[in-house]
Amino acid sequence: METDFRDAAERHWEDARYLVADARLANADQLFGLTAECALKSIMLGLGMKMHPKNPNRPEDPYAVHINKLWDQFVTFAHNRDGMHYSRSMVVDNPFVDWDVNQRYSNRGKISKETVDKHRDGAELVRGVLEGAILDGVVV
Repeated sequence: METDFRDAAERHWEDARYLVADARLANADQLFGLTAECALKSIMLGLGMKMHPKNPNRPEDPYAVHINKLWDQFVTFAHNRDGMHYSRSMVVDNPFVDWDVNQRYSNRGKISKETVDKHRDGAELVRGVLEGAILDGVVV
């Protein structure tokens, strides 16, 4: 299986929006986090992020993390690789600081609409950054 962060970001975004429309907030929230994570990894790959030599489907450390940690790492990564303009809009409080991939095991009632909205907004911001990287030819 070949990793395609760009396509995965779009697929997760589309599915998350369907789930929100069906009031299935817990899974939508997970997918908004994965949307943002895949979008950022797509940009990072375009900026020179290396994939793990033994597992080409995952980034090398320290970038093999989820969005709650990747958000802040992306800002530093982009600054160090002439991609500052991609991270400029992300120098805000990490909207995913409270997101955790392990929430997929939580009771669905533990995810509030406000939390989902915050994560959707964060994913939408990152999708805009990805669009810029696509237009610039950094992401193909």
